Amino acid sequence: MISHIPAKILKSCIFFVTPDLKRGLGLDGILPDYHIICGRFDPLIPRLRKQGVQIFCLEEEGVHDEKKINNSGTILENEDTVNYINKKSGKTPVIMYFKPAKKIDYLLDKYKWKKAGNHSDLNECYENKIYFSRFLQKYFPDLGISSLTGRLNKLSFSELIKTYGQPYVIQFGHGWAGKTTFFIENEKDFLNLCQKYPETMVKAGKFIRGFTVLNNCCIYQDKILVSPPAVQIGAVKKLYPGPFVTCGRQWPVKFITEKQEREISRISQQVGSIMQKNSYKGFFGLDFLIDESSGKIYLSEINARLTASSAFFTKLEWGCGKIPLMLYHVASFLNLSLPDFDHDYPEIKGSQIIFRTGGGQPVKHDPEFFGLFSLGNQKSVFISDKYQPDKLKDREYIFMKRENSLTKPKGAETARIETGMEALETTKTLSGWVDRLIN
Repeated sequence: MISHIPAKILKSCIFFVTPDLKRGLGLDGILPDYHIICGRFDPLIPRLRKQGVQIFCLEEEGVHDEKKINNSGTILENEDTVNYINKKSGKTPVIMYFKPAKKIDYLLDKYKWKKAGNHSDLNECYENKIYFSRFLQKYFPDLGISSLTGRLNKLSFSELIKTYGQPYVIQFGHGWAGKTTFFIENEKDFLNLCQKYPETMVKAGKFIRGFTVLNNCCIYQDKILVSPPAVQIGAVKKLYPGPFVTCGRQWPVKFITEKQEREISRISQQVGSIMQKNSYKGFFGLDFLIDESSGKIYLSEINARLTASSAFFTKLEWGCGKIPLMLYHVASFLNLSLPDFDHDYPEIKGSQIIFRTGGGQPVKHDPEFFGLFSLGNQKSVFISDKYQPDKLKDREYIFMKRENSLTKPKGAETARIETGMEALETTKTLSGWVDRLIN
């Protein structure tokens, strides 16, 4: 497969800057001069280095201040980071990042480094839920969930009930993994939120009982590349009690019809075309809410950046013999050409399962923090300490646990499982093998 990738891309010196090592995975093992610069230490780091992955970690360099290692912009401006990039590149480096930010924009201009990501202002046009609501009203009014926007302390609990029924949903402009989406069941919930965040601009809207389907897309040259969709793992009480917190994803979806899948692909192409006209390039993701009673499709989010699934999905694509969307993302910013994208994906199978503080936790593994395991009759069997999700066999899974994770705030990730197997029996129940791995 590497033989199909042009030499200009293979020779590019790329640095992915991220607080979390796992966000930067994907193109390691594909591009020979690919580096991950991360803030926090991860037990996966020494294993990846054994496999030849080039990693620079600020916490290993003695930087422990959370404010300095938990933000891509502050990581990029660190003197040790700048020295590492200049030492390793030998030419103009290419900087990748998960989510655009003004500080990243400033530093890339300051150092005259190439970027493989969009400007923060362009990201904000789509990702901010308030602006996204206006985007829907303008271009896709039939795909939006009935809602309004306003300052929280100016909204009325009773008026919102009259308009949207009870319960209803309040969302902040920004958030991650559903952590700023609130389920308002009574006036006490509403008043508590108003007391904490009175001046916050929010979106309030109708609650739709359903499940979320996501897909990854890429604007490359004049084309809109669209992946097969995945189902988001959420509202599974054994994993996490909150109805909106994301706990992973699974390919294939299984729970939608071929007609719905074609409709999702068509909408993705249309959204990409609009973004392209606004000078957007590269990777983006869409979330769709499927009404479980009517089957109606709602467009619920645009993630104008790399996505929570992009690193693992890249590994699954590579394992199926596909040139990954993430590589088309890089090519779009470097103005380089790749072989024509084949929309006929082989069936991609795989799941990511995320464990969080406040939710169900995995059974104890040996070794405790990382390993490739095989499902046994009584317990899982350790195979190796290699991280190769693109080479997973049947009944195998990779287990990764964060150090000191249970001391983190509620909803923070404690561990994850990556596998080629399906994790869901239904949209709200886990497959038996996953269920048995949870305490």
